Amino acid sequence: MKFKPTILTLCFFAVNSIAWADDSIVAKLQNIVDEMQKQMAQMQRTIDQQNAKILNLENREHQVVMGSQAVGSEMTQDQFNQLLKSKIGDSDKWLKDLKFSGDLRLRYEAFDFTSSDLSETDSRNRFRYRLRFGFEKKFTDEVIAGFSLASGEASGGQNVEPTSTNATFDNNFNFKDIFIDQAYAAYSPKLLQIGPIEKVTIGGGKVANPFEKGSSEMIWDRDVRPEGAYEKIDVQVVDSGHLKVKGYGLAGQFILDEDASASNHADSELYAWQAGLDTQLTTPFFEKPVGWFSAFSYYNYSDYAENSNFLIGTTSLARGNSNFEGAATELDADEFDVIEFYNEVTFFPAFDIPIKPFVDIAHNVASNVTTQDDETWAWAFGGKMGEAKKKGGWEVGYAYKRIEANSVVGAFNDADFGSGNSNKRGSQFRLAYALTDNIQLNGAAFFVNSLATGTGGKFWTIPQTLPY
Repeated sequence: MKFKPTILTLCFFAVNSIAWADDSIVAKLQNIVDEMQKQMAQMQRTIDQQNAKILNLENREHQVVMGSQAVGSEMTQDQFNQLLKSKIGDSDKWLKDLKFSGDLRLRYEAFDFTSSDLSETDSRNRFRYRLRFGFEKKFTDEVIAGFSLASGEASGGQNVEPTSTNATFDNNFNFKDIFIDQAYAAYSPKLLQIGPIEKVTIGGGKVANPFEKGSSEMIWDRDVRPEGAYEKIDVQVVDSGHLKVKGYGLAGQFILDEDASASNHADSELYAWQAGLDTQLTTPFFEKPVGWFSAFSYYNYSDYAENSNFLIGTTSLARGNSNFEGAATELDADEFDVIEFYNEVTFFPAFDIPIKPFVDIAHNVASNVTTQDDETWAWAFGGKMGEAKKKGGWEVGYAYKRIEANSVVGAFNDADFGSGNSNKRGSQFRLAYALTDNIQLNGAAFFVNSLATGTGGKFWTIPQTLPY
């Protein structure tokens, strides 16, 4: 009879024990859940903060606008400008409208001289390079200035080649020279742009030759950089549906030689004038307009042929100009007043390939040679086809020149045509191919004879298998 209560008692305590255990577990589980909820809430806040930062960065990327517009909801243009100025000062003003330029040319030359006289020159091979670098700054819409440096070869501390910036691989790995190639400023006042006048420019310094456009290399090597001042006016002559004609007038006053001596003819200057017309005519025969460019030039080399003004130190720049009649300090021509008439036509007969034939005639009207023929005429003709300006582009060219001894100043014409100089005649062939937009492979060959009286003439070839 007492057995059953015992069983009931044991069962009661067992039930109570289980109930107590269940309450403890539930409390612990609740604490764990509460802690996890806190951690998840913290994680959610962190995720929300990160999302906000990412969204803010994306908004800045899409909203920042350079210029006069707002920079975004969190930064105004003024704030942006202040931040930029705090980082780089006023350098942004200097960098604006600043244009850099430069090039590197590697070149191989081979000379083969043949002659019937006893002074035959041995053949020659040489490797050369040209390095140029510079910049131009546009200060306003009216004012620009710039400079450039170039390689060259010095003698007596100065470059003696006004027609070349090449440096020859020579002198046992010695370091090479760098010279000032250009240093210039130009002013184009807008107030003079009246009616048909499109632009008026006044420039000065050591400048890119403004007379190149209206002259061939029979007159100017493309490396010549005159020193002095020039003035140019560009005019719209005709502007109709099928005919457009632009004209220009150009004047230059350049210093050739300045001497501290007070003697007569101590200094030498070049006074030059050029006028040109550039015509574009639309015809039914060609898809693109036919262009015709024509220019007339007059070059007055004041006192150049006298008082050793054609010398650089002890190096003579006579270069084909005769020097037989008088003193070694004077050239036979006595004066060089050269008139030139240049014409070039451009047309596109097929496949968008341009063809540009040209003819150039020059005459020294002031030569005073008395003991020999005047030899005062020079002429050239030729042309080129194609353009090697973009990748895959090509061009070929040919020219024939006859440059008599006293026709032009030999110091400044093409340095590659028979090693430069006047008193030459011959042919030149050129070709070019653009490997990329910035790399060209060029070649040229010159077959030139001397016009000197009493010699058998000389023969040159200059194949250029690398960019020239």
